[in-house]
Amino acid sequence: MDCPIPNARGVLRPEGTGANGVLILGEAMGEDEAYDGLPFRPHAQSGSVLERAIRKIGTNREQYVIWNVVPTHPPNNYLEGAPYCSAAIEWGRPQLEDMIARYRPRCILALGNIATRTLTGLAGPKMGVTHITGYVLPSRYGGPVVACLHPAFLRRGKMSHFGVLLRCLRLAIQIAREQRQALVPPVDDPPLGYILRPTRDDAYEFECAVRELNPTTSWLSYDIETMYSTDEEDAEENPDAIRSIQFSIAPGSGIYLPWREPFMSIAKRILALRNRKCGWNNWRFDDPLLRANGCTIGGENHDLMWAWHHSQPDLSKPGRGLQFAAAMQGPSITQPSHSWPWPWKHLDSQSPEFYGIVDVDVLQWMVSYKF
Repeated sequence: MDCPIPNARGVLRPEGTGANGVLILGEAMGEDEAYDGLPFRPHAQSGSVLERAIRKIGTNREQYVIWNVVPTHPPNNYLEGAPYCSAAIEWGRPQLEDMIARYRPRCILALGNIATRTLTGLAGPKMGVTHITGYVLPSRYGGPVVACLHPAFLRRGKMSHFGVLLRCLRLAIQIAREQRQALVPPVDDPPLGYILRPTRDDAYEFECAVRELNPTTSWLSYDIETMYSTDEEDAEENPDAIRSIQFSIAPGSGIYLPWREPFMSIAKRILALRNRKCGWNNWRFDDPLLRANGCTIGGENHDLMWAWHHSQPDLSKPGRGLQFAAAMQGPSITQPSHSWPWPWKHLDSQSPEFYGIVDVDVLQWMVSYKF
């Protein structure tokens, strides 16, 4: 099959030995790469960012194997969104498969949307790389994939996210060294502590369990879902927009309560308790809606989104989201430990109950580890 990209330039050669078990996969060659015939040149715009990250963590590029999904240079660096994009990816797939078969990487670091989508097949709402950066994902080729923001994205005004690239590199090396496999959201077999479709007795027993907690040393996490889950401004203007509320009192647990009786009254009693509470963007979003619906929120009340913002003040979008923060938590943003194992924000339509409980379970996971 001939290259489907009109006036494409350059023929790519792989670089590196793959000694550390990590394949770094980009999207396509740039001008400098087309001239040299090698990926991510250290003197090129994107390549210089990757080179700096590789050296910053104490490695060198020869330890990796580096390749691109499309092993040539499209005119004007235009690939994603181009009419030939899909055909170009399929044209490059046999060569990618040859790279995987030849080097047998134990982990692949996918830089950008095209690399992540090509390896995992993941596409659709909330499945772009800005949503799943930092997660270890299953691939079409058997091994795990770490999704990461592309260095070109960082160069376009997001160098504040350079630490994210460092973390993802370290994570890929760790996954390769430990030969860990990717995990997927257990939607069909949720944790035993997840109460997805509670009875009234289930909700009442949960209320009793909250009352038995020490209100100053334990955490009660909560979150609401609305009819306007993709538009917080609409939800703020519609006090009746609440669809459900979720609570959790420990990692691996949670309950989903539809916003109707008898669950609504139980939820209001739980919120009014003096237990120490936490949410994500609850100060600005959840709490005003809850108060507009007659709720009293008792006890200390912490907003972990603001805690995350103050611990990582240089991060802007996409770094403000709960799913992003869950992937990045640990001793610092550059250390890949104690992170949430899989993305879940794409599951809001498939299983709103599971999705909602994960939102509060993640908060418990976060407060069990200090930022």
